[in-house]
This record gives sequence, structure tokens and C-alpha cells, in this order.
Amino acid sequence: MKYDFDEVIDRAHDEFSFSAKWGLWAARSLDLDELPEDTICVQTADMDYRTAPEITEDLKKAAEHGIFGYSMMNNRYYEAVCHWFHERFGWDFPAGDIIYTSGTHTAVAECVKRLTDPGDGVIVTIPCYSYRGDVEPNGRVYVTVDLHCEDNYYTVDYEAFEKACAEEKNTMFVLCHPHNPSGRVFTVEELTKMTEICRKHHVIVVSDEVHCDIIRKGVDFQPLMKVVGPEGVVACTAVNKTFNLAGLAMSNMVISDPALKERFGRTFGFGSPFGIQAVISAYTKGGPWVDALNEYLDDMLAAFIDFVHEKMPRVKVRMPEGSYITWLDFTDYGLTDDELAQKFKEQHMVVSFGKGFEPTDGHQWVRMCLTSPKSVIMEACERMYRAFES
Repeated sequence: MKYDFDEVIDRAHDEFSFSAKWGLWAARSLDLDELPEDTICVQTADMDYRTAPEITEDLKKAAEHGIFGYSMMNNRYYEAVCHWFHERFGWDFPAGDIIYTSGTHTAVAECVKRLTDPGDGVIVTIPCYSYRGDVEPNGRVYVTVDLHCEDNYYTVDYEAFEKACAEEKNTMFVLCHPHNPSGRVFTVEELTKMTEICRKHHVIVVSDEVHCDIIRKGVDFQPLMKVVGPEGVVACTAVNKTFNLAGLAMSNMVISDPALKERFGRTFGFGSPFGIQAVISAYTKGGPWVDALNEYLDDMLAAFIDFVHEKMPRVKVRMPEGSYITWLDFTDYGLTDDELAQKFKEQHMVVSFGKGFEPTDGHQWVRMCLTSPKSVIMEACERMYRAFES
């Protein structure tokens, strides 16, 4: 089946859109009451492509059922999750190891509350998509460790990482894999070494792997638990990024360590009938759509990177190994934070600025999630060129 990722869909005005990305959230980031008609939004990991039609057709059938009462995951749901990770990654775990949550932040926050004590430290390597809101409101300490950056490529500073893990009060590490915003897919060697350090110092690892299905051609993503085994590891997975289903609030944790599962305790949660069906359909029928999506993103990301390298050489950017996120360094323009923001605002572009990811080497970074049709992304390129080079 051919999938149309080039279709430009009006998410700002359609009666049934309800989009946060293209709505008040975006407008307020520009200090506006509403977005200009020609705004381009690339600030969040939310795709502007229709989800797999196989999912949509099954959701129509769920709607036709006509009863939307309290709904719980059944055997088909758990079998679908297990099937996906077996087929795509060779990662096997029993259905009883799956714990439903309404989102990845919810999952991380629950791990913090259930698996650490008040006052404990939770380690995050930065720059990183922020888990601060999952940690500090729960009475824990947010502990940051700088990744090593060379030529815009991030690697683990093992000496600094082990120093943090060796602190007695630091009892959890949240790993973002693939990494947001750098796009790194950590290697088996990196995953093994980080886990060995954590186990040596009795630090639990919570691995956020929600971007695991969006991987560049030729890059090998390996789930952490498959590489290092289940001891002291929690994996967070979801259909939300892969299939553009974040609005259905369906995520899963996998805990295969019996002792850790006992500490985490029992859970009891209701999903929506649409969310449950969407997971079943995505994980049993959505493979060809994901393969086509990755091919489209490969081509579009390459065009974007080539444009920046050729027309805006002062901007440093690399092809992400995983996800559809680009992390651009504008430092060489010598602008202040406000001046950088104004450049994008004048071009009616909504982006995420580096300071939100807490880089210690300055704030002149921009995260752009390239999740729109190629025509929209190339227009964004032209606007950046006008703003910074003309």
C-alpha cells in the first residue's frame, strides 16, 4: 500500500483537529493570541501525517460498536505488544511484564515515586528532553551529568557519569534512547558500560525508548533490556511517536526483574477503547506504514541537512541516528537568546530553544522536529535562510 506523507493537512482550523502543536500552545510561545496563517510549527515531536489507515479503519469499527464504558487491556493487547518487539527487535518478554500507563512522563514519575525515596537523586545526562517535572515535584533531586560533545556529536563522559552514580543518594538514572534532542542511538558498547556502572552502584535504570521505531537506514537500535538483561531496568515504550497517536495516551512499561516488579507494586488502570484498539492495530498491522515513514523521513531529513550545510554553513547540525529531531547550533551568529528567538518569530516559525534542554555550553541551540511534509520543511529552510543569511 502507498502512503501519502506529502499531503498538507490543516491542523490549525479543522473542526476535529484539537491540535496543541498548531493551537494556543504554539501561539503563546510567540506571545500571540493566535498564530499567523502562514506559521510553520516544528517545535514538538508530533507528526503532521495521518496515522496508518489500518489503524483508522479499526478505530471506525470501535466507534461503530457504540459503547464506550470503562475499558481495560485484554489478552489481544498484550499479545500485540509482545509481537511487535519480538518481530522488530528480537526482544522477548512475557505479557505479565507489561504495565500500562497514560504516557511516558507518567511512567517516569511513577518509577521515581515507587522505586526511590524522598530526597534521592535521579540522574539525567544533558542536554536532554526534560524529566525535571517528573522528579522535583515528587521530592527527589534532579542530578545532571554533561554528555561530551565534539563536532555536534554526543557521547557519554563515563568518568563524570560514574562519579554521579557513586553518590549514595543517587539511586536512579533516566536514559533517553534514542536520545532527544541529539538524535543519538547509543551503541551496544555504550549501553553495556552505562548499565555496568549503574549496577555497580545499585542505580536503577529507567530507559525511555519511545522513539525506538524511528531509526535512520543502516543504524542499529537495540533495546537496553535486550542488551543487558532485566536486572534493575525499566523500559518505557509507546505507540505515540511511532504512529502519531499521542492524543490517545497509550504507553507501556516493561519490568522483567522480579525484585523490581515487586518493589514497583500493583497497578490498575483504565484505557480508552480507542486507545486499546489503536495499540492492537498498530502493533499487528502497522509495520509496512512505519517502514514507509522511515524511508520518507530519511529522504526529507537528508534534504534538510544538505540545505543547512550548503546555504547556512555557520549552523552546525548532524543527521540524527534516531527520531525525526534535529539539534542545530547557531552559536557562530553571535546572537543573544532574545535576538535568536526574534529571528524565528519574524519568520512565523515555532521552534524549541536550547535552554529548555539545559545545555551547559550555551543556549544558542534550536531543536526542530521535522515531522511535516517535505514541502513544508523546505519552506522552513528558506525562511531560516532569509532570517540568518539574507
